[in-house]
Amino acid sequence: MQVIVVANQKGGVGKSAMAVHLVWLALEQGRSVLMCDLDGQANSSRCFTRTFCGLQASTLFTAEPGTLTQIPQTISDRLSLISADIGINDVEALDLSLIQRPAHHLRGLAVPDDTLCIIDTPPSLGRRLIAALIAADAVVSPMGLNGFSIQGITDLQGTIRKIRKKFNPNLKNLGLLANMVNSRSATHARILGELRAELGDSVLPFTVGNRVAISDAIDAGRPVWRNTSGAGMLKAGQEMRAACEAILGRLS
Repeated sequence: MQVIVVANQKGGVGKSAMAVHLVWLALEQGRSVLMCDLDGQANSSRCFTRTFCGLQASTLFTAEPGTLTQIPQTISDRLSLISADIGINDVEALDLSLIQRPAHHLRGLAVPDDTLCIIDTPPSLGRRLIAALIAADAVVSPMGLNGFSIQGITDLQGTIRKIRKKFNPNLKNLGLLANMVNSRSATHARILGELRAELGDSVLPFTVGNRVAISDAIDAGRPVWRNTSGAGMLKAGQEMRAACEAILGRLS
């Protein structure tokens, strides 16, 4: 099983929207997918079901190795879910030694060999984000083009380096995705140009605009590139699909 984490130590950058679209694209590509939601808001979980059962996220931290009896919730024949639950926020108060448990439990699940696990994380540094990075093969980071978001990305890069050094030397950084971009903003254009000049290929060669079509599609339970109508939705679908294809391509 491959594990990819969608992470940023800053909220409001479209992280969950990116995570669920990665799920939808992987399913369209014929892969089996396990969605693991570590964000207490449970936005990613609710994109696929309103009723949560089976293995839930907090159990990945609280169950001792070898004692896990629950299995992820089946959503469809190729999609399963470990949903965020009421106890997931309480994980931040648990002993720090438990941060390696999710990696152990996820790797021990009986899933098809081609399964892609996509982990959505909370927008702050804590036990859940660290645990996700320890469990992951790769991480991708959506970012907004403003000072607060870029500071969050800068902090996250430092976190990734520490995780590589201490826990997960093979963690692959797939790059930064400029998300919720205003194509008419001179400030956004300037910041993106500066980032690409400084960071090169670490910034993905795609952007996703700040388009209401994306949230509308998520509310309707579908990817923004499906059932498109109108120029705005078509453009949003093209941008999101290209970005997701680039991310999964880098994972491969």
